[in-house]
Amino acid sequence: MMMFVGNPLSGMAGPYWLPAGWAALGQLQPPGASGSLVRALSFFDGTGAGAPALTLGLWVLAGLLLILVADRRAARGPRPEAQPAAA
Repeated sequence: MMMFVGNPLSGMAGPYWLPAGWAALGQLQPPGASGSLVRALSFFDGTGAGAPALTLGLWVLAGLLLILVADRRAARGPRPEAQPAAA
């Protein structure tokens, strides 16, 4: 999803060139948020860097949450298989 949706909608040349709805969706993906963050820090002295930094932080938290859920599921062990009923 990140490659086929996030990259084209990231608007690395500027999200202003994309239609309004697509530009907003692209800025919620990591490639768009990181491009906006780099642009804000490099050219505008950090002005407008809050929203992209928050977006990237939320993606990091979502990834960590998924890792913790997977770790807990693995710690429980495999599910017991159903026993066939004796006839």
